[in-house]
Amino acid sequence: MACALFLPASCAHHGPGPTVVLQPLEAPPAIQEPEPTEEELAQEIVEELLVDKGLDRAKVHGLLYDPRLTIDTGFIVKNLYHAKPKGTAEKPHIMYYSPAFIPKGRAFIEQHQEVFENVGACYGIPPEIITAILIIESKLGVYPSKYHPFRVYNSLAMALDPDVLSKVIESSGKAYPDLYREETIQLAQAKGRWALGELYNLILLSDELQIDPLEIMGSVAGAMGPAQFIPSTFRKYGADGDCDGRKDPFNMTDAIASVAHLLKRSGWTAGSEKNMRSALWMYNHSDVYVNTVMKIYSELCDTLRTQQQHDS
Repeated sequence: MACALFLPASCAHHGPGPTVVLQPLEAPPAIQEPEPTEEELAQEIVEELLVDKGLDRAKVHGLLYDPRLTIDTGFIVKNLYHAKPKGTAEKPHIMYYSPAFIPKGRAFIEQHQEVFENVGACYGIPPEIITAILIIESKLGVYPSKYHPFRVYNSLAMALDPDVLSKVIESSGKAYPDLYREETIQLAQAKGRWALGELYNLILLSDELQIDPLEIMGSVAGAMGPAQFIPSTFRKYGADGDCDGRKDPFNMTDAIASVAHLLKRSGWTAGSEKNMRSALWMYNHSDVYVNTVMKIYSELCDTLRTQQQHDS
């Protein structure tokens, strides 16, 4: 029997098929990198200046571009207009403080009696003047620190970039017309140079204490600890009050000893109001501040005399 061979239709050849023209693939559109902001360009300037001071570039870069760090050039305006000691409407030459801190101050001196005795023997500074400073600076160490000094100093240093400073003036000039004055512009630039130096010292201080500089808390002006030292001042005058081999601005005993050290080095002389005021001026360049410290100091001394008379 003959067998017929059947081919599937799909295999049949029906002549050439339609011509397929391959179109060239279009290149994907280039991703446009966003233009760097004025602040980002200023950050590069800050990095270069810190490296010029001798810091390791990798370390500096890692800190300045850490996602925890944000830039707020509003600190430029805040430090120009709001960070200075101010008197009250009733007493423009004296800062406000609660009268309750006078008895609290005496209790504080009694609580830290041994520390003050050691500090007095070493530096000759009375506990009442140190306590007066601590009342103003941090309400004896209980006032909360709300700002990160690293962020404060980094943002202030942005004023070294003319474009950033112009942007700040443009955005805040209506509320603060003095920003347009050449003297204010120069002051903002001087603040920027100062902040760069403090940022440098803050990094060195954090290395010495082996702590993360981005986690340090302080004031709107970047001051730290119970005595509100700025980094450069503490690195110069910081003292190891508890003899643990560590100078720590956040340690109350070290803070007390460091205040005494600064006042001693600044020419404090008991009984000479001129020298006393001059030494306090070195702590804070403000007559209002000096007046307030002296007033609290006097009131603390008065309460001691009253107590001694009562006990006798």
